[in-house]
Amino acid sequence: MSKLSNRIKKGLLNIPGATPESKATTERLLKLDHESHHCFFTNVGFHNHLSHHLLAAYDLGAPAELIQAIYDDEAKVQRPIDLKTNGVPPEDVPKPGVINDSNWTEWLGNHKAYWAFVTFFSDKVKALGIQKTVEEFVYSPKANGNNADMLIRVCAGLLHPLIQLGHGIEFECEIETAAGLAQAAVHNFSRESYFPLNDFVDSEKPAASKERQPQSGPSILLLLRQIYDDNDLIPPLPYDPDAFINQRRVAFLEGGHRLVALKRILQHFDPGHTKVAIEECLEEVMISAILLAFGTGKPNRKPRIDFFLMHLVTGSLFIQSVVRVTDNIEYQRALLRIYIQLMAETIILRGRPRIDPALLMTYTANPLPPTGLVKAHPEAIGPENRNPWLALIESSLNASDAHVPKTLRTLIYASRNWGTLNKGEIIGTWGPDGQETHKGISGVDGTVFIRAAGMLLDTLGWVAHGQKPGQWDRSALGWDDAWKNED
Repeated sequence: MSKLSNRIKKGLLNIPGATPESKATTERLLKLDHESHHCFFTNVGFHNHLSHHLLAAYDLGAPAELIQAIYDDEAKVQRPIDLKTNGVPPEDVPKPGVINDSNWTEWLGNHKAYWAFVTFFSDKVKALGIQKTVEEFVYSPKANGNNADMLIRVCAGLLHPLIQLGHGIEFECEIETAAGLAQAAVHNFSRESYFPLNDFVDSEKPAASKERQPQSGPSILLLLRQIYDDNDLIPPLPYDPDAFINQRRVAFLEGGHRLVALKRILQHFDPGHTKVAIEECLEEVMISAILLAFGTGKPNRKPRIDFFLMHLVTGSLFIQSVVRVTDNIEYQRALLRIYIQLMAETIILRGRPRIDPALLMTYTANPLPPTGLVKAHPEAIGPENRNPWLALIESSLNASDAHVPKTLRTLIYASRNWGTLNKGEIIGTWGPDGQETHKGISGVDGTVFIRAAGMLLDTLGWVAHGQKPGQWDRSALGWDDAWKNED
């Protein structure tokens, strides 16, 4: 294996707190994870989140001792990179060096080839650098022809390969980039869930509007509205509370009519042809994901955050880096068009949960921990007007579930970029008919991100402040029957 760098650069947030010790600790543990562990910690494909957790904590300002504790806790459940059992690897695990330029596509989709793929892509990153390697082995025609489909594989596994690769690109970390490419390579996917990129329709530039609209084609919020309104996309019935995601996918694909309906809607999605248009599309991707994960509850019910929709949120942060690693607009458009198909299918598989913007805006814009607050001195100025993000970061750092700090990072990034949006300024608030794309969406402003962050910690637990950890919702809350149980 080529000797790749484990050095990391500043992340997108770079919250104060990093020290020489915390940086060195993170780099050392990333290397240890990279060299020791498989990307799946179970035979059924549950993903290793260890490096994600380390980098999220580091970017949020965690001290070295906490970063080490995260590693010690999660390393215990990981599988060895060579899949050895009692020191003996399976006979059909290809060794490093077996995979090369002439046969790498033959090993795609084989999770036992992860170790060999790490070696292969390490050699490529060493020789070509991060950008050129990603362009050649994710974006290029050769990486997507003859059933290689690396763009789809990057988005497979509920976006985990994209998230892994995005970490490598964001932190300019060579070993994480190689691991992300290897993880994408060993993923399989439901081929029938995707239609060819050539079937997308390039849209005309919309008529001038005083409201914010995409530079080309319908907004993502309008596409969601059309998905909600299409009778052919009614989720399969009856509701099965115990169905796994793959079972729900089989039911979704049955008969083929839902795929036809989804293609009829999605084929008009056009990310645009300019850098500005792509950046606005990335904004749409993140904000729509946040609305889906945090705005699909029920009035007068305890808030729920769907586990699968949450991955659209965390994935929306890393697609920013994966898109920006290339300057090729056509490559960027291709990834975004793959992503929109994954997003739409996920919505259907979760029962087509409907965004309720007004409900999300009822959550507090000043979330505070439930206990242990220090009472301000009477002479303090505005004792109730604290910066709520500080306590949110603190409690997310101590969460044992890596998804909590990863989700919070996305919400902080969104707030940093769009926290000053006024009501009605979200792209796609208004449809071509002059009506709201979603009832109440015109009342959403930039406080939506701190409201979602408070909901995150209220649901998953302010553990640093003594609250018990909570749970993600796995009921598939889009089905009405998923709400028949008591809170």
